Amino acid sequence: MSIAPFSVKDFNGQFQRTLGKVYLGAASLGEALAIAETIEDGDAQSWHVAWSGLADGLAERAETERDAGRVKSARALFLRATEAYRQSSFFHRTDLDCDELQNAWRRTETCFQAAMDLGPGQTIPLQIPFEGRFLYGYLALPHGAHGRTKTLIAPSGYDSCAEETLILAGFPALERGYAVLVVDGPGQGKTLYDPQTRAFMRPDYETVLRAVLDFAETRPEIDQRRIAAIGCSFAGYLVPRGAAGETRLAAMIADPGQFDMGDALLSRLPEAMAARLDDDGEEAVAMFEALAESRDGALLFRPRMAAHGAATVQAYCRHLRAFNNREAAPRITCPSLICDNELDPISTGQGHRLAEAMTRATVEFLRFTRAEGAGGHCEGMGREIFDERAFAWLDYALERID
Repeated sequence: MSIAPFSVKDFNGQFQRTLGKVYLGAASLGEALAIAETIEDGDAQSWHVAWSGLADGLAERAETERDAGRVKSARALFLRATEAYRQSSFFHRTDLDCDELQNAWRRTETCFQAAMDLGPGQTIPLQIPFEGRFLYGYLALPHGAHGRTKTLIAPSGYDSCAEETLILAGFPALERGYAVLVVDGPGQGKTLYDPQTRAFMRPDYETVLRAVLDFAETRPEIDQRRIAAIGCSFAGYLVPRGAAGETRLAAMIADPGQFDMGDALLSRLPEAMAARLDDDGEEAVAMFEALAESRDGALLFRPRMAAHGAATVQAYCRHLRAFNNREAAPRITCPSLICDNELDPISTGQGHRLAEAMTRATVEFLRFTRAEGAGGHCEGMGREIFDERAFAWLDYALERID
């Protein structure tokens, strides 16, 4: 059973994404339900007005509580404001320079840092050198950390950002004694949104992860022998791709594991359309553009085209073909937990294909189900169930290192 107040599928998906953060203290069930009642179904501007209004109010209250010395309340309010600002611009990512997005990501960043400054632990904003520019992210240390600490690297997903990634993947890790290094790679979060350093999605994530690991080697807080990586959502492609041939990772988790994203997309297209992917004629281009003319199609394709720097749907689909782990999978050697979900329409089956192709690694495959309350993309509103199993596996994998 799911909570679905909207008729538009993507609106429900993003609303449930917020509900999944209630257990992490970054959302309130009551606030979210109240906001949903004010949103005009399918209207992106209405979505923006509702969430930004909530975010502004939360941020103002957070500052009042902080000034009064009520640290716990202030931190909770700043975290909820972070999520509300992130949501406010979600359906405006088709235009990377629009005011709604440019204002929202900066407020997301500000509120998140304000929350993390109130502890527990320490969170350090990062600029990681990469090909003459920077990748943005955070290094978060658990409360009471001393010396070198086992560390979890977590790249953002397709439509995520480092702030959300640190909440979803990082908070559970911090509570279990891990340091967490989250990063917005090309096509993600601040690295995409900031006009000064904008970089688009690229398939060769091995270059990105290499730069992140090089940077990690300079940090005295990180135990170099106990560095793991977790990839959630789109990062379930990125992390395995980056792990291929990389000996510095002690373990890897992919949820869901992604084997061939281009193949997964093309298999959903009509056969006649897929056959014309490389046809540059006007008729073929128009055929692909028609995929983004409906409301659901526009919500699916337009933001992803922007993240890839693609001017047409056809160009986006062509670029996505390079996002595969066919050659990478057999080169992965670190112990790996590859996940999938029986109800995820995007990735079901991809995880098992990836696990089978990882012939040189010790692999455990785990499929989450609706019956256990963990159905849906990245276990949606049952993230506690994922955390319980994933960290039990990861703790054991790192404990075995001499």
